[in-house]
Amino acid sequence: MAPENLTAYGSTLDAEQQVLANQSRRPPRPMPVIVLADISGSMDGEKIHVLNRSIRSMLHAFAAEDSARGEIHVAVIAFGGDEAVVHQPLVRASQAQWTELTPRGRTPMGGAFDLTRALLDDPTIVPKRAFPPTLVLVSDGLPTDDWQAPLTALLGTRWGARALRLAIGIGVDRTSEADEVLAQFSTPGTDVLRSDQVHEIPAQFRWVTATVTEQLHQRTAARAVRLEDLD
Repeated sequence: MAPENLTAYGSTLDAEQQVLANQSRRPPRPMPVIVLADISGSMDGEKIHVLNRSIRSMLHAFAAEDSARGEIHVAVIAFGGDEAVVHQPLVRASQAQWTELTPRGRTPMGGAFDLTRALLDDPTIVPKRAFPPTLVLVSDGLPTDDWQAPLTALLGTRWGARALRLAIGIGVDRTSEADEVLAQFSTPGTDVLRSDQVHEIPAQFRWVTATVTEQLHQRTAARAVRLEDLD
């Protein structure tokens, strides 16, 4: 090969290596998980204690995921009293600093839907290259604000429509109307997860954890977490 051809060949290799290096430095694609947590007064006592423990365990399980192609990001929106607030900003699970939820007042679920939509619509929080999100609604009662229009607006967004939406109903004193709200939130064909007894809440969160990690690994060709790994 002539010297000038060797030079051109070397330049081509250098360019290809640079492209590969740039790709390897690209951060993993985020998979957002947003928990909408009911912290109304009826969640006081053992319910809120077990909910806190279940979310903390879920965060630890997600933080153990180490795929170079994708990583789980988690946010928690708490709704109680007069408003919904971002209790845990959307960050990598390994960076989450969990603080305990405390119950208060009413059930402004519609506000939680609005806040979720705002997070999903912000490309600085959920970039276009993200994997479709998972939304997890946890509640033990009826909303005390307007929720239908906010839910319709959430489901009308790009990410809201594509999200896997799961609902966990807590307690035996839920009304059929409360269950209907959870059913309308859930992805069609997905049953509401029922935790009639407080001690059943961790099992539902383990199922959510396994479902999310399975989705991540299906998209990144890695091994999913098994339910027995989460005991």
